[in-house]
Amino acid sequence: MPLFPAFVDLSAKKVLVVGGGKVATRKVRSLLKFTNNITVVAPKVTDEIERLAEEGRIRLKRRRFLASDLKGIFMVVVAVDRESLQRRIYRLCERRKILCNAVDSPEWCSFIFPSLVVRGDLVIGITSGGKAPAVSRRTRELVERCLPENIEEVLRRVADLRKRIPKGEDRRRKMIDLVEDLLPFE
Repeated sequence: MPLFPAFVDLSAKKVLVVGGGKVATRKVRSLLKFTNNITVVAPKVTDEIERLAEEGRIRLKRRRFLASDLKGIFMVVVAVDRESLQRRIYRLCERRKILCNAVDSPEWCSFIFPSLVVRGDLVIGITSGGKAPAVSRRTRELVERCLPENIEEVLRRVADLRKRIPKGEDRRRKMIDLVEDLLPFE
């Protein structure tokens, strides 16, 4: 059965990334679009993670993962190759009701980290349920090509209209008309 997509406000939530390699770096880069409350735990990290920590954009703990790292955490991304560590962290998260994603190991995930298209407040998440990440990634590339360059401006204008007109059929109709004018099918 497919997974239900849910969009979560992470802005005030604490996120933990375990691992400091290339995959962890990509996940941190994606997460920074949604929150600044990111802690990375890893003995070794990429230059980019090091730089983000020096800039104060993330917190960095240069050491191995400890169960105490989960205190106050809402979501964990485990970006390590060791399946035993993925399994251990997943089970700790499961007991604590913390969302957990073990990269490339759907069996140790309570959520799938989607392939993301982010254009301002417009966010499109694409997943194959962990079965074929390459398909999700390629679909994301295709969607990115199809989006009009001005999509952020369209979103801003429609949001402004929505604020100005009271709820009801008139607002709904005007918003639909504006969207159809700004995003016509060719």
